[in-house]
Amino acid sequence: MSWKANERGLTGGPLVVALALALSTAAAEPVVTTTTWRELEAYRITDGRAEAVVVPKLGGRVTVFGLVGGANFIWSGEPGAERREPPLMWGGDKTYIGPDSLWKLVRDQAWPPPAPDFAAHTAEVLPGGRLRTVSTPWEDFGGARITREYGFDAGGDFVMTHTIGKVPGTKIHGAVWVITQTVPGDFVFVPLNPQSPYKDNYFWWGFSKSRERTGVHVLSPALLRVQPVTGEGFKLGADAKQPALATVKDGLAFVQRADPQDGQYPDGADGAGLSVEVYHHDLPGPGEYVELELLSPLRRLDAGATLTTRWTLREWPADPPHGEVKAAEKLLAP
Repeated sequence: MSWKANERGLTGGPLVVALALALSTAAAEPVVTTTTWRELEAYRITDGRAEAVVVPKLGGRVTVFGLVGGANFIWSGEPGAERREPPLMWGGDKTYIGPDSLWKLVRDQAWPPPAPDFAAHTAEVLPGGRLRTVSTPWEDFGGARITREYGFDAGGDFVMTHTIGKVPGTKIHGAVWVITQTVPGDFVFVPLNPQSPYKDNYFWWGFSKSRERTGVHVLSPALLRVQPVTGEGFKLGADAKQPALATVKDGLAFVQRADPQDGQYPDGADGAGLSVEVYHHDLPGPGEYVELELLSPLRRLDAGATLTTRWTLREWPADPPHGEVKAAEKLLAP
């Protein structure tokens, strides 16, 4: 029933989760301290209940997130990958100028991501237990820089503000694309738009290996549950009006929300672009992860773009007293 916390050698499970939640109903004043992650300089942010570790050298990625003393929800690739040249470590939480479907319009190749994905960010500790990191210029996007600010609010949410800096004179469009690679869980909840133009109210990418959509269950017109199956790679998205995603493992839910915005979201149909996306990387063993993606609407980069995301950890009962659908809708609600 327990699972290992990568990079920390800790284990967590229902008993640990219940104890941690019971003992930490009141969060402490948030603090930022220096630490190391895989021998790289890093910053730890905590409010006494939950903690996050940010590594500026790796593009400002969050590489650890979980309850203090509990398991780590973040997948961070095999040890050593972060030191290869170039250090294309497929892991952690990071912010891109997206979506990647537009990269072929401004770059010679659509993949891999531009260099600022893994180039070192500058870092500054801010008052109130907050941290700011700033990227190197994304030359393909006119030299735009990505600024990320991290910290816990009074309610215990881990709040990140992701900003693409203004590029005067450019006509390039882009979106804030926030990607969190998580360890494989029991399932993922995805909110749906009941008035969506897509079949079953979600969009399925054609490259997905899971032709039968194994593990994908529409629980209601407003809710999807996904149980990724090893070896079955896929990507799906939804035009959720209240962008949110939740991955559940061993009685604990890791919930991500984004502040909704008006505008044309990327990747989907006109007026029904995708505000949330889920990708399952299907390699077995340590190469398997589930990617939670939140997006802003497309913006002219001469005006810049911003997206605020909020992370929360909540207990998930094995048998929700009012049923799975109601419990999941409450979990994802703003």
